[in-house]
Amino acid sequence: MPERPVAHSVSEIEGQLGSLWASAAMARAEASRAEAALIADQAEAAARTAATLAAARETSDAGGHHVAARTSVLNLVVVAGDRHTAERCAATISGTASRHASRSLILSAVDPDGPSGLEARIEALALTGAGGRAETGAETIRVIAHGETGRHLASIIVPLLVHDLPVALWWPADPPFGSHRAERLLPIADRLIVDGSAWSGDGLDLLARLSATAEERRVVVVDWALLRQARWREALASVYDLPDLRPHLGAIRRIDVEYAASERGDPAGQTNVVRPLSHVAWLASRLGMTVVEPLRREENGRRVATLRQKDHAVEVVLRPVRSDLGPGSTVRVEIVSRLRGTELVGDVAAGDRTVEVSIREGGRERVRRSYAAPRLTDVDLLGRAVDMGVADPVAVQALAMAGRLLGGESASRRHEPADGAQSADSADSAHSSARTEEHGGEDHD
Repeated sequence: MPERPVAHSVSEIEGQLGSLWASAAMARAEASRAEAALIADQAEAAARTAATLAAARETSDAGGHHVAARTSVLNLVVVAGDRHTAERCAATISGTASRHASRSLILSAVDPDGPSGLEARIEALALTGAGGRAETGAETIRVIAHGETGRHLASIIVPLLVHDLPVALWWPADPPFGSHRAERLLPIADRLIVDGSAWSGDGLDLLARLSATAEERRVVVVDWALLRQARWREALASVYDLPDLRPHLGAIRRIDVEYAASERGDPAGQTNVVRPLSHVAWLASRLGMTVVEPLRREENGRRVATLRQKDHAVEVVLRPVRSDLGPGSTVRVEIVSRLRGTELVGDVAAGDRTVEVSIREGGRERVRRSYAAPRLTDVDLLGRAVDMGVADPVAVQALAMAGRLLGGESASRRHEPADGAQSADSADSAHSSARTEEHGGEDHD
Protein backbone atom coordinates (compact mmCIF):
# COMPACT_ATOMS: atom_id res chain seq x y z
CA MET A 1 0.00 0.00 0.00
CA PRO A 2 1.41 3.45 -0.85
CA GLU A 3 2.44 5.39 2.25
CA ARG A 4 -0.21 7.88 3.28
CA PRO A 5 0.80 11.51 3.89
CA VAL A 6 1.42 12.73 7.42
CA ALA A 7 -1.67 14.19 9.09
CA HIS A 8 -1.28 17.27 11.27
CA SER A 9 -4.69 17.52 12.92
CA VAL A 10 -7.53 15.33 14.15
CA SER A 11 -9.67 16.40 11.18
CA GLU A 12 -6.94 15.33 8.75
CA ILE A 13 -6.68 11.95 10.51
CA GLU A 14 -10.46 11.50 10.23
CA GLY A 15 -10.32 12.47 6.55
CA GLN A 16 -7.66 9.87 5.80
CA LEU A 17 -9.62 7.20 7.69
CA GLY A 18 -12.74 8.03 5.67
CA SER A 19 -10.76 7.83 2.42
CA LEU A 20 -9.24 4.51 3.44
CA TRP A 21 -12.56 2.80 4.12
CA ALA A 22 -14.30 4.46 1.15
CA SER A 23 -11.64 2.90 -1.08
CA ALA A 24 -12.25 -0.43 0.62
CA ALA A 25 -15.99 -0.14 -0.03
CA MET A 26 -15.32 0.53 -3.72
CA ALA A 27 -13.09 -2.54 -3.85
CA ARG A 28 -15.86 -4.67 -2.32
CA ALA A 29 -18.41 -3.36 -4.82
CA GLU A 30 -16.05 -4.10 -7.70
CA ALA A 31 -15.50 -7.62 -6.41
CA SER A 32 -19.26 -8.19 -6.13
CA ARG A 33 -19.85 -7.08 -9.72
CA ALA A 34 -17.06 -9.33 -10.96
CA GLU A 35 -18.44 -12.35 -9.15
CA ALA A 36 -21.97 -11.67 -10.44
CA ALA A 37 -20.63 -11.68 -14.00
CA LEU A 38 -18.85 -14.93 -13.34
CA ILE A 39 -22.04 -16.63 -12.18
CA ALA A 40 -23.77 -15.58 -15.38
CA ASP A 41 -20.90 -16.97 -17.48
CA GLN A 42 -20.75 -20.32 -15.72
CA ALA A 43 -23.05 -21.93 -18.28
CA GLU A 44 -20.55 -21.35 -21.10
CA ALA A 45 -17.74 -23.59 -19.91
CA ALA A 46 -16.52 -24.95 -16.62
CA ALA A 47 -12.88 -24.47 -17.51
CA ARG A 48 -13.43 -20.88 -18.63
CA THR A 49 -15.38 -20.16 -15.45
CA ALA A 50 -12.54 -21.41 -13.22
CA ALA A 51 -9.96 -19.30 -15.03
CA THR A 52 -12.13 -16.19 -14.96
CA LEU A 53 -12.88 -16.66 -11.24
CA ALA A 54 -9.19 -16.73 -10.39
CA ALA A 55 -8.61 -13.55 -12.41
CA ALA A 56 -11.53 -11.77 -10.74
CA ARG A 57 -10.18 -12.60 -7.28
CA GLU A 58 -6.91 -10.97 -8.19
CA THR A 59 -8.78 -7.93 -9.46
CA SER A 60 -10.63 -7.53 -6.16
CA ASP A 61 -7.33 -6.79 -4.41
CA ALA A 62 -5.78 -4.75 -7.21
CA GLY A 63 -4.85 -1.08 -7.09
CA GLY A 64 -3.33 -1.15 -3.59
CA HIS A 65 -6.65 -1.74 -1.80
CA HIS A 66 -5.54 -4.35 0.72
CA VAL A 67 -8.42 -3.91 3.12
CA ALA A 68 -11.88 -5.15 2.22
CA ALA A 69 -13.79 -4.57 5.42
CA ARG A 70 -13.23 -3.10 8.86
CA THR A 71 -14.00 -5.54 11.66
CA SER A 72 -12.71 -3.74 14.74
CA VAL A 73 -13.63 -5.31 18.06
CA LEU A 74 -11.78 -2.87 20.29
CA ASN A 75 -10.26 0.59 20.62
CA LEU A 76 -6.71 0.11 21.89
CA VAL A 77 -5.08 3.31 23.15
CA VAL A 78 -1.35 3.10 23.86
CA VAL A 79 0.35 5.87 25.83
CA ALA A 80 3.83 4.94 24.64
CA GLY A 81 5.90 7.89 25.77
CA ASP A 82 8.99 7.60 23.57
CA ARG A 83 9.29 6.49 19.95
CA HIS A 84 11.19 3.29 20.75
CA THR A 85 8.38 2.12 23.01
CA ALA A 86 5.84 3.11 20.34
CA GLU A 87 7.61 0.92 17.75
CA ARG A 88 7.75 -2.03 20.15
CA CYS A 89 4.04 -1.71 20.98
CA ALA A 90 3.12 -1.42 17.28
CA ALA A 91 4.95 -4.68 16.54
CA THR A 92 3.09 -6.41 19.38
CA ILE A 93 -0.27 -5.11 18.17
CA SER A 94 0.33 -6.35 14.63
CA GLY A 95 0.94 -9.82 16.05
CA THR A 96 -2.52 -9.89 17.66
CA ALA A 97 -4.45 -8.43 14.71
CA SER A 98 -5.44 -11.79 13.23
CA ARG A 99 -7.39 -12.58 16.42
CA HIS A 100 -8.31 -9.10 17.62
CA ALA A 101 -8.69 -6.56 14.84
CA SER A 102 -8.72 -3.18 16.53
CA ARG A 103 -8.39 0.52 15.95
CA SER A 104 -5.11 1.20 17.71
CA LEU A 105 -3.94 4.67 18.63
CA ILE A 106 -0.26 4.78 19.63
CA LEU A 107 0.63 8.12 21.16
CA SER A 108 4.02 9.63 21.89
CA ALA A 109 4.60 13.05 23.43
CA VAL A 110 7.93 14.70 22.55
CA ASP A 111 9.68 18.04 23.11
CA PRO A 112 7.28 19.31 25.81
CA ASP A 113 8.81 22.80 25.72
CA GLY A 114 8.81 23.09 21.92
CA PRO A 115 6.14 24.39 19.55
CA SER A 116 2.74 22.70 19.58
CA GLY A 117 1.59 20.36 16.84
CA LEU A 118 1.09 16.74 15.91
CA GLU A 119 2.18 14.26 13.27
CA ALA A 120 0.06 11.22 12.53
CA ARG A 121 0.42 8.28 10.17
CA ILE A 122 -2.32 5.74 9.45
CA GLU A 123 -1.60 2.12 8.61
CA ALA A 124 -4.10 -0.54 7.60
CA LEU A 125 -3.35 -4.21 8.08
CA ALA A 126 -5.01 -6.72 5.75
CA LEU A 127 -5.89 -10.16 7.11
CA THR A 128 -6.14 -12.84 4.46
CA GLY A 129 -9.27 -14.98 4.49
CA ALA A 130 -10.46 -17.95 2.44
CA GLY A 131 -9.22 -18.05 -1.13
CA GLY A 132 -6.38 -15.63 -0.37
CA ARG A 133 -8.62 -12.55 -0.39
CA ALA A 134 -8.19 -9.66 2.04
CA GLU A 135 -11.41 -9.83 4.03
CA THR A 136 -10.82 -8.02 7.31
CA GLY A 137 -8.59 -5.24 8.48
CA ALA A 138 -7.27 -3.33 11.46
CA GLU A 139 -6.06 0.24 11.71
CA THR A 140 -3.08 1.66 13.53
CA ILE A 141 -2.84 5.42 13.98
CA ARG A 142 0.56 6.58 15.22
CA VAL A 143 0.47 10.05 16.72
CA ILE A 144 3.48 12.12 17.79
CA ALA A 145 2.36 15.14 19.82
CA HIS A 146 4.72 18.09 20.19
CA GLY A 147 4.85 20.77 22.85
CA GLU A 148 1.60 21.77 24.54
CA THR A 149 -0.35 19.33 22.33
CA GLY A 150 1.24 16.46 24.24
CA ARG A 151 -0.46 17.64 27.43
CA HIS A 152 -3.93 17.19 25.91
CA LEU A 153 -3.90 13.64 24.59
CA ALA A 154 -7.53 13.00 25.57
CA SER A 155 -8.72 15.67 23.15
CA ILE A 156 -6.90 13.83 20.36
CA ILE A 157 -8.06 10.35 21.37
CA VAL A 158 -11.80 10.82 21.91
CA PRO A 159 -12.76 11.95 18.35
CA LEU A 160 -10.83 9.02 16.86
CA LEU A 161 -12.46 6.22 18.86
CA VAL A 162 -14.84 3.83 17.13
CA HIS A 163 -18.13 4.40 18.92
CA ASP A 164 -19.85 1.54 20.77
CA LEU A 165 -16.61 -0.45 21.09
CA PRO A 166 -14.76 -0.96 24.39
CA VAL A 167 -11.63 1.07 25.06
CA ALA A 168 -8.47 -0.53 26.45
CA LEU A 169 -5.81 1.86 27.74
CA TRP A 170 -2.34 0.31 27.56
CA TRP A 171 0.33 2.05 29.65
CA PRO A 172 3.57 0.16 28.91
CA ALA A 173 5.71 2.35 31.20
CA ASP A 174 5.07 3.77 34.70
CA PRO A 175 1.42 4.94 34.87
CA PRO A 176 1.42 8.50 36.25
CA PHE A 177 -1.43 7.97 38.73
CA GLY A 178 -2.69 11.26 40.12
CA SER A 179 -1.36 13.31 37.21
CA HIS A 180 -3.46 15.52 34.95
CA ARG A 181 -2.86 13.08 32.09
CA ALA A 182 -4.07 10.08 34.07
CA GLU A 183 -7.12 11.96 35.35
CA ARG A 184 -8.11 12.75 31.76
CA LEU A 185 -7.38 9.34 30.23
CA LEU A 186 -8.58 6.85 32.85
CA PRO A 187 -12.29 7.82 32.56
CA ILE A 188 -12.13 6.95 28.84
CA ALA A 189 -11.01 3.38 29.49
CA ASP A 190 -13.02 0.23 30.16
CA ARG A 191 -9.83 -1.65 31.02
CA LEU A 192 -6.29 -0.67 31.95
CA ILE A 193 -3.36 -2.78 30.72
CA VAL A 194 -0.05 -2.48 32.60
CA ASP A 195 3.11 -4.46 33.26
CA GLY A 196 4.03 -4.06 36.92
CA SER A 197 7.25 -6.02 36.46
CA ALA A 198 8.56 -3.29 34.12
CA TRP A 199 8.03 -0.37 36.51
CA SER A 200 10.95 1.67 37.81
CA GLY A 201 12.42 1.15 41.29
CA ASP A 202 10.87 -1.56 43.44
CA GLY A 203 7.47 -0.95 41.81
CA LEU A 204 5.62 -1.14 45.12
CA ASP A 205 4.38 2.43 45.34
CA LEU A 206 2.85 2.15 41.87
CA LEU A 207 1.36 -1.25 42.76
CA ALA A 208 -0.32 0.28 45.83
CA ARG A 209 -1.69 3.13 43.74
CA LEU A 210 -2.87 0.69 41.06
CA SER A 211 -4.79 -1.26 43.71
CA ALA A 212 -6.45 1.92 44.97
CA THR A 213 -7.23 3.12 41.44
CA ALA A 214 -8.83 -0.20 40.47
CA GLU A 215 -11.22 -0.01 43.41
CA GLU A 216 -11.98 3.70 43.20
CA ARG A 217 -12.62 3.81 39.46
CA ARG A 218 -14.01 0.29 39.01
CA VAL A 219 -11.79 -0.16 35.96
CA VAL A 220 -10.80 -3.64 34.82
CA VAL A 221 -7.04 -3.96 35.43
CA VAL A 222 -4.94 -6.46 33.49
CA ASP A 223 -1.39 -6.68 34.83
CA TRP A 224 1.03 -8.66 32.70
CA ALA A 225 3.06 -9.40 35.83
CA LEU A 226 0.14 -11.51 37.11
CA LEU A 227 -0.66 -13.07 33.72
CA ARG A 228 2.92 -14.29 33.43
CA GLN A 229 2.56 -16.23 36.68
CA ALA A 230 -0.07 -18.68 35.45
CA ARG A 231 2.45 -21.51 35.29
CA TRP A 232 3.63 -20.77 38.83
CA ARG A 233 0.08 -20.85 40.16
CA GLU A 234 -0.62 -24.14 38.42
CA ALA A 235 2.54 -25.64 39.91
CA LEU A 236 1.86 -24.30 43.41
CA ALA A 237 -1.65 -25.75 43.33
CA SER A 238 -0.22 -29.12 42.30
CA VAL A 239 1.55 -29.37 45.67
CA TYR A 240 -1.83 -30.28 47.17
CA ASP A 241 -3.11 -32.56 44.40
CA LEU A 242 -2.95 -35.71 46.52
CA PRO A 243 -6.13 -36.05 48.58
CA ASP A 244 -4.31 -36.68 51.88
CA LEU A 245 -2.30 -33.46 51.41
CA ARG A 246 -5.30 -31.23 50.69
CA PRO A 247 -5.92 -30.42 54.40
CA HIS A 248 -2.49 -28.73 54.50
CA LEU A 249 -3.98 -25.84 52.48
CA GLY A 250 -5.57 -24.62 55.70
CA ALA A 251 -2.38 -24.93 57.75
CA ILE A 252 0.14 -22.69 55.93
CA ARG A 253 2.85 -21.32 58.25
CA ARG A 254 5.36 -19.66 55.90
CA ILE A 255 5.51 -18.34 52.33
CA ASP A 256 9.09 -17.78 51.19
CA VAL A 257 9.77 -16.24 47.76
CA GLU A 258 13.29 -15.86 46.37
CA TYR A 259 13.86 -13.30 43.63
CA ALA A 260 16.81 -12.27 41.49
CA ALA A 261 18.37 -9.06 42.83
CA SER A 262 20.12 -6.45 40.71
CA GLU A 263 22.92 -6.41 43.30
CA ARG A 264 23.97 -8.87 46.00
CA GLY A 265 21.50 -8.51 48.85
CA ASP A 266 19.63 -5.75 47.00
CA PRO A 267 21.27 -3.11 49.26
CA ALA A 268 19.43 -0.15 47.74
CA GLY A 269 16.09 -1.96 47.68
CA GLN A 270 15.52 -0.85 44.08
CA THR A 271 14.96 -4.23 42.46
CA ASN A 272 11.39 -4.49 41.15
CA VAL A 273 9.58 -6.99 43.41
CA VAL A 274 6.08 -6.81 41.91
CA ARG A 275 6.28 -10.40 40.65
CA PRO A 276 7.48 -11.91 43.95
CA LEU A 277 4.85 -10.00 45.90
CA SER A 278 2.14 -11.07 43.45
CA HIS A 279 2.73 -14.72 44.38
CA VAL A 280 2.04 -13.90 48.01
CA ALA A 281 -0.99 -11.74 47.18
CA TRP A 282 -2.52 -14.50 45.07
CA LEU A 283 -1.97 -17.21 47.70
CA ALA A 284 -3.22 -15.03 50.55
CA SER A 285 -6.36 -13.97 48.67
CA ARG A 286 -7.23 -17.54 47.68
CA LEU A 287 -6.63 -19.01 51.14
CA GLY A 288 -8.67 -16.49 53.14
CA MET A 289 -5.71 -14.82 54.86
CA THR A 290 -5.68 -11.37 56.42
CA VAL A 291 -2.81 -8.93 56.91
CA VAL A 292 -1.51 -8.54 60.46
CA GLU A 293 1.70 -6.64 59.65
CA PRO A 294 2.16 -5.09 56.19
CA LEU A 295 5.31 -5.61 54.16
CA ARG A 296 8.45 -3.94 55.49
CA ARG A 297 12.10 -4.02 54.45
CA GLU A 298 14.79 -5.26 56.84
CA GLU A 299 18.46 -4.28 56.96
CA ASN A 300 19.54 -7.50 55.28
CA GLY A 301 17.46 -6.65 52.20
CA ARG A 302 14.63 -9.08 52.92
CA ARG A 303 11.05 -7.88 52.92
CA VAL A 304 8.78 -9.48 55.50
CA ALA A 305 5.12 -9.40 56.47
CA THR A 306 2.80 -11.31 58.79
CA LEU A 307 -0.52 -12.77 57.69
CA ARG A 308 -3.15 -14.70 59.59
CA GLN A 309 -4.96 -17.81 58.44
CA LYS A 310 -7.74 -18.93 60.76
CA ASP A 311 -6.11 -19.01 64.23
CA HIS A 312 -2.42 -19.05 63.30
CA ALA A 313 0.19 -16.64 61.91
CA VAL A 314 1.78 -16.96 58.49
CA GLU A 315 5.29 -15.60 57.97
CA VAL A 316 5.99 -13.99 54.59
CA VAL A 317 9.53 -13.47 53.30
CA LEU A 318 10.68 -11.94 50.00
CA ARG A 319 14.36 -12.87 49.80
CA PRO A 320 16.89 -11.37 47.31
CA VAL A 321 19.32 -13.94 45.90
CA ARG A 322 22.05 -14.05 43.28
CA SER A 323 20.77 -15.42 39.98
CA ASP A 324 21.42 -15.37 36.26
CA LEU A 325 17.79 -14.39 35.74
CA GLY A 326 16.72 -10.82 35.15
CA PRO A 327 16.36 -8.57 38.23
CA GLY A 328 12.98 -9.04 39.88
CA SER A 329 12.42 -12.49 38.39
CA THR A 330 11.01 -15.11 40.73
CA VAL A 331 13.60 -17.82 41.35
CA ARG A 332 11.81 -20.06 43.82
CA VAL A 333 8.63 -20.24 45.91
CA GLU A 334 8.47 -22.35 49.07
CA ILE A 335 5.30 -22.97 51.07
CA VAL A 336 5.54 -24.57 54.49
CA SER A 337 2.57 -25.99 56.39
CA ARG A 338 2.25 -27.90 59.68
CA LEU A 339 -0.65 -30.20 60.45
CA ARG A 340 -0.90 -32.61 63.35
CA GLY A 341 2.82 -32.33 64.00
CA THR A 342 3.84 -33.06 60.40
CA GLU A 343 5.60 -30.42 58.29
CA LEU A 344 4.90 -30.30 54.56
CA VAL A 345 7.18 -28.28 52.28
CA GLY A 346 6.19 -27.47 48.70
CA ASP A 347 9.09 -26.15 46.61
CA VAL A 348 8.56 -24.67 43.13
CA ALA A 349 11.33 -23.42 40.84
CA ALA A 350 11.28 -22.37 37.18
CA GLY A 351 13.75 -22.96 34.37
CA ASP A 352 13.73 -21.63 30.82
CA ARG A 353 10.86 -23.81 29.63
CA THR A 354 9.90 -25.94 32.63
CA VAL A 355 8.65 -25.66 36.18
CA GLU A 356 9.96 -28.09 38.80
CA VAL A 357 7.89 -29.09 41.84
CA SER A 358 9.10 -31.06 44.84
CA ILE A 359 7.12 -32.01 47.94
CA ARG A 360 8.76 -33.01 51.21
CA GLU A 361 6.73 -34.48 54.05
CA GLY A 362 8.35 -34.91 57.45
CA GLY A 363 11.77 -34.19 55.92
CA ARG A 364 11.52 -36.90 53.24
CA GLU A 365 10.84 -36.30 49.59
CA ARG A 366 7.46 -37.61 48.60
CA VAL A 367 6.83 -36.22 45.11
CA ARG A 368 8.93 -34.64 42.36
CA ARG A 369 7.35 -33.37 39.13
CA SER A 370 8.42 -31.40 36.08
CA TYR A 371 5.98 -29.41 33.90
CA ALA A 372 6.62 -28.14 30.39
CA ALA A 373 5.69 -24.46 30.61
CA PRO A 374 6.92 -22.16 27.82
CA ARG A 375 6.86 -18.49 28.53
CA LEU A 376 4.22 -16.12 27.19
CA THR A 377 5.38 -13.60 24.61
CA ASP A 378 4.22 -9.99 24.55
CA VAL A 379 1.83 -10.97 21.73
CA ASP A 380 0.36 -13.71 23.95
CA LEU A 381 0.01 -11.31 26.86
CA LEU A 382 -1.70 -8.60 24.83
CA GLY A 383 -4.02 -11.18 23.28
CA ARG A 384 -5.08 -12.39 26.72
CA ALA A 385 -5.50 -8.83 27.95
CA VAL A 386 -7.79 -8.05 25.01
CA ASP A 387 -9.77 -11.27 25.56
CA MET A 388 -10.45 -10.26 29.15
CA GLY A 389 -13.64 -8.30 28.55
CA VAL A 390 -14.76 -8.49 32.17
CA ALA A 391 -12.85 -8.40 35.41
CA ASP A 392 -11.23 -11.67 36.48
CA PRO A 393 -12.36 -12.09 40.12
CA VAL A 394 -9.13 -13.90 41.04
CA ALA A 395 -7.03 -11.03 39.65
CA VAL A 396 -9.26 -8.47 41.39
CA GLN A 397 -8.84 -10.17 44.76
CA ALA A 398 -5.09 -10.63 44.29
CA LEU A 399 -4.63 -6.94 43.45
CA ALA A 400 -6.71 -5.90 46.45
CA MET A 401 -4.62 -8.16 48.70
CA ALA A 402 -1.42 -6.65 47.26
CA GLY A 403 -2.73 -3.24 48.29
CA ARG A 404 -3.35 -4.48 51.83
CA LEU A 405 0.10 -6.07 52.02
CA LEU A 406 1.49 -2.65 51.15
CA GLY A 407 -0.49 -0.95 53.90
CA GLY A 408 -3.70 -0.03 52.09
CA GLU A 409 -7.12 -0.61 53.61
CA SER A 410 -9.82 -1.07 50.99
CA ALA A 411 -13.51 -0.43 51.52
CA SER A 412 -14.31 -4.06 50.76
CA ARG A 413 -11.73 -5.22 53.30
CA ARG A 414 -13.34 -3.18 56.08
CA HIS A 415 -16.55 -5.17 55.62
CA GLU A 416 -14.93 -8.63 55.76
CA PRO A 417 -15.63 -10.91 58.74
CA ALA A 418 -13.30 -10.46 61.69
CA ASP A 419 -11.71 -13.86 61.24
CA GLY A 420 -10.80 -13.04 57.63
CA ALA A 421 -12.31 -16.23 56.23
CA GLN A 422 -13.65 -15.61 52.74
CA SER A 423 -15.73 -18.74 52.79
CA ALA A 424 -15.89 -22.10 54.49
CA ASP A 425 -14.19 -23.77 51.56
CA SER A 426 -11.66 -21.04 50.73
CA ALA A 427 -8.75 -23.48 50.72
CA ASP A 428 -10.45 -25.83 48.27
CA SER A 429 -11.44 -22.91 46.04
CA ALA A 430 -7.81 -21.77 45.91
CA HIS A 431 -6.75 -25.18 44.69
CA SER A 432 -9.51 -25.54 42.11
CA SER A 433 -9.15 -22.02 40.74
CA ALA A 434 -5.45 -22.51 40.11
CA ARG A 435 -5.96 -25.92 38.53
CA THR A 436 -8.45 -24.56 36.02
CA GLU A 437 -6.14 -21.80 34.77
CA GLU A 438 -4.22 -22.25 31.56
CA HIS A 439 -0.49 -23.01 31.59
CA GLY A 440 1.61 -20.04 30.66
CA GLY A 441 4.10 -17.58 32.05
CA GLU A 442 7.41 -15.95 31.44
CA ASP A 443 10.40 -18.18 31.98
CA HIS A 444 12.05 -15.46 34.05
CA ASP A 445 8.99 -14.63 36.07
